Amino acid sequence: MKSFYLILLGCFSMLIVGCKTETISLKPLDAILSTKYYSTDIIPEDYQEIYGVWKVVGTSGGFAGNGFEKDFDFLLLKKNGIFGIVRHDTLIAYGKLTLLPQTEQNSTLGLYCNFEFDQNANIQLNNDTEKYIQLAGKDTLNLIAPCCDRYNIHFVRENVATGTLRGKISIGPLCPVETVPPRPECLPTEETYKQWQTTVWNRSKTIKICNINPDIDGNFEVTLSPGKYIVDFETPRSNGPIMTNMPLDVTIATNETISISIDIDTGIR
Repeated sequence: MKSFYLILLGCFSMLIVGCKTETISLKPLDAILSTKYYSTDIIPEDYQEIYGVWKVVGTSGGFAGNGFEKDFDFLLLKKNGIFGIVRHDTLIAYGKLTLLPQTEQNSTLGLYCNFEFDQNANIQLNNDTEKYIQLAGKDTLNLIAPCCDRYNIHFVRENVATGTLRGKISIGPLCPVETVPPRPECLPTEETYKQWQTTVWNRSKTIKICNINPDIDGNFEVTLSPGKYIVDFETPRSNGPIMTNMPLDVTIATNETISISIDIDTGIR
């Protein structure tokens, strides 16, 4: 059965060779906070390649086995289980992936998931949300129905334009009297960075794109769609003798890395 789907996908792929594809990115999902559904990623390591933009190239299944007329153009899959549905360059629906029980019998079919729609759309997937996510290489993805007479949807990967924001956050002092080397209790911890949470915002600072969560040394790296952003505190800081070089204006370009330094003087003396 699995080989049948792979052969079918090969036929769909041949149909689109030489055709111009629309330019699409993950940007339509920027308005959805990365931690809206999960604080950490739920997708297993061996399925991390599902993330990205997937173009619908065909359907199959149903009572007659002929599939249905495709009713959307792109599936967007973003870290922390976020998905979006795009038709004619417009985000028409979104929601979260939930993992369903994997058994020894069904594990060969793919990652068993449910598409939980927060914003509904009049599409077949909205009415038949349980699917196996099946990867065939890095550039082919299938949504396979768990039972007979239900529909499958087939995709090829769309190249996504992204750039990288990289940098380091420096916070201090954390004790009234600093020593060299610093005492352990005067070094930043994970909680320190959360207390002084920094965030990537859209240019008008009306939409939070994502929080910056550095490692213990303050280093971080974030993948963003091309565009202009502001880096600032998550919550406005107006009390106390705080000094910082934020807000910072950053411009992300395709396949380029921008490096910044974030300096936070806590005012502790």
